[in-house]
Amino acid sequence: MRKLQETTKESWGSKALNLALMQEHGLPVPAFSVYQCQFFTEAETVVYLEAQQALLENQQITITELSRTLQVWAKEKVLVEYFDEVDELLEQNSTKTFSVRSSATVEDRPDTSFAGQFKTTLDVEVKELTEAIAETIASLYSESSLTYLLHHGIDLAAAEMLVIIQEMVVGDVSGIYFTANPQGILNEHVAVLGQGVGDQVVEDKVATTTLTYYPLDDLTYYDTWEDSPQPSEQQITALKEMSQTLMELFGPRLDIEFTFVQDELFILQARPITTFPKGELEATIILDNSNIVESYPGTTTPLTFSFIKEAYSSVFRGLGRRIVGNRTSAEKKVLAAYEETFEDMIAMVNSRVYYQIQHWYQLLQLLPFSNKIIPIWQDMLGVRQTQVPKTPIHISGWQRIKFSFNILKEFFQAPKQMAQLEADFHRIEDLYDKNYSPITEIEELRALFEEIKAAVLDQWDITLVNDLYAFVFTGLFKKLNQERPEAELELAGIEQIESMKPARALHALAKKVQKDKSYQKQLLALEGDQVAAFLSSDQQPLTHEIEHYRQRYGNRVPEELKLETQTYQTHPAKLIEAILSYQDSEDASQMPQGARLTSHNPLKNYVKKQALLGIQYRESSRLNRTRIYGMMRQLFLTMGERLVETGQLEQVEDTFWLEMNELFSLKQSGHQPQVLVEERQRKAALDKQLPAVSRLLYVGDIIEKPVRSVNLSETVSDQVLFRGIACSRGRIRGEVVRIDDISQITARETQGKIIVTRMTDPGWVHLLAQAKGIVAERGSLLSHTAIISRELGIPSVVNVPGIMSALKSGDVIELDGQAGTVEKLVGGEADGGEE
Repeated sequence: MRKLQETTKESWGSKALNLALMQEHGLPVPAFSVYQCQFFTEAETVVYLEAQQALLENQQITITELSRTLQVWAKEKVLVEYFDEVDELLEQNSTKTFSVRSSATVEDRPDTSFAGQFKTTLDVEVKELTEAIAETIASLYSESSLTYLLHHGIDLAAAEMLVIIQEMVVGDVSGIYFTANPQGILNEHVAVLGQGVGDQVVEDKVATTTLTYYPLDDLTYYDTWEDSPQPSEQQITALKEMSQTLMELFGPRLDIEFTFVQDELFILQARPITTFPKGELEATIILDNSNIVESYPGTTTPLTFSFIKEAYSSVFRGLGRRIVGNRTSAEKKVLAAYEETFEDMIAMVNSRVYYQIQHWYQLLQLLPFSNKIIPIWQDMLGVRQTQVPKTPIHISGWQRIKFSFNILKEFFQAPKQMAQLEADFHRIEDLYDKNYSPITEIEELRALFEEIKAAVLDQWDITLVNDLYAFVFTGLFKKLNQERPEAELELAGIEQIESMKPARALHALAKKVQKDKSYQKQLLALEGDQVAAFLSSDQQPLTHEIEHYRQRYGNRVPEELKLETQTYQTHPAKLIEAILSYQDSEDASQMPQGARLTSHNPLKNYVKKQALLGIQYRESSRLNRTRIYGMMRQLFLTMGERLVETGQLEQVEDTFWLEMNELFSLKQSGHQPQVLVEERQRKAALDKQLPAVSRLLYVGDIIEKPVRSVNLSETVSDQVLFRGIACSRGRIRGEVVRIDDISQITARETQGKIIVTRMTDPGWVHLLAQAKGIVAERGSLLSHTAIISRELGIPSVVNVPGIMSALKSGDVIELDGQAGTVEKLVGGEADGGEE
């Protein structure tokens, strides 16, 4: 055997070459040498292997017989090799032990990894080295290796096995790190760690911990099992930094073997992942939670998802008909090609809701000037990355002209049609009030559900055109005012904006209750179920006002679009708690009304007016949508009551753990789905432990993550200055109240503080009204955080990456809602200053 000096892929093989490259770049690779057996270079070896392959191909021997023959032959050849250069290494390191690894010339290629096929022997003493080398050489001809080799069309004579002899590092914790999940998630890093050396982990001989890292969000968590190791923060940081360095060196999708000696990291090998389908190295499914996370934060139940999936499909199918038309065969052909797009506008993974973003792009490409509109849409919704797919059918130039005419017509009629939608909504409310009763039977409840759904979905797609109207005019307004960034803050001041009415009304109620000490005492004495009985029977004027508020705005709460959410309508005790928590609030009449700035430029004024009109209708339609969801929630809960009465469900709330089709067929089937309900509840409880990820890139099908016991590892940032999108002017200094879970916070806890959170939804308005400022990690200029903060007149900055990792409750920050900056004041005090 001779020691190889020239480091090329052809002479060393990919595995050894990668080790050498890592070593050259200063990465922590244990010392190693590469050796070649002389018999591989001899002409008689080539003749022998070709003859043996011919016997197999002519079916004169089986692959099992061929494997046995070649392994015996290879070991015999190794034993007659000269080991002078190996002995020289051993003389210099006689007290050490070694790892003997393969580096076949066909190994670790992009399309042929041979992962797990070849023999590696660890902790080899000097006296055992020759035998270990022979085992590694012979493993080139194991039955599984031969099968893999011939399956990929590689001749036996073309494969040579080199041997890596490496100083043994006996790690405390070892594992494999993948810079893309081999199951098909491209932007997810996964590491599997176990106690001891690497072969224990690969062969499942020890309990393992799974570490998951999302570079885009800088989110890390690990999933432990029994006595599997808990990685330290130093180890997690070392792995993340190592992965970034190796991806720069070798490419984005790597399989890395590593070990830790205490917290010191050693890299044992790195090779490309080859398990993705050939040619499918780009994502085929892209899930993104931009914007939708405002409506469906956290985890969501099966009933809510099945309901909104059908709603999204129907609404976007209607939008498709507006754009394409539905009269000619050509138009129907385009709509048919888009049917899969309409059906899968959203998806749910581990109980969280995402946009199937590639389908949104496909729809946007039907619009005129889509290359201009898509960036505006991304900016407005806060989409951070672009990957625009092809349309599902070729659209001719003439068709695009027709589509452009259709959508432009709808675009400029959007305000008029939104006004009509507002009027029609009141008829839907009347329909519900006339036909709903708490004692209605399940068949009538379903009939009412279908009637309301049809009435709503028949025209609700106009809200999407209005969204586009708001996006386009807001984008134009920004473009026309590039020299005045503060002009964005003028997009406020919509008189009596619908989203603000619940907050103003709640302030007014709180003030009246505060003044009437006797009535306040009555409310404080109420407990649980007593509240509903009190509100329905008490005749005091204030009670009537509270009940009127509950009927009108009782569904406007955080996470209001989740059917399972406990609202003021379904749980009136929460409304009383909210009113009492506002005791010290300011008079609602003094709440800010927003900006009234104008320009001397008629074009700018026109664009601003249209942007404000689009925003006004956008917010009012969303409040109406909240009321529709309130109707649906009540219908489903009443169905649940009927099913509890028949013994098919144990609790009314079990309704939310069934999909709509399951719920509707339950009474007819007579099934008792309690096992299914409990199984889904257990799964959701585990899924809830997972952090919210902004984007998932899949090759192939969507997969769910198995969850055992999640430990979230948040990076502690030392960054002090952050920048985002400026949404509402004002510079203040104040104490942070960080909100991870809205259900764990009350309005009283936000009073006079600056809220820092990942995102908000329309139901947060009560909390925002108490706060002095708001910072959100996600969002856009038209997010609810931005719109409501402008109406309240409190400073706000959204789309601030990493802010949740850097701040905790009690920190003091300076927030500049005009410059779009957030500064952490180390050792500062919340002086309450405001400019």
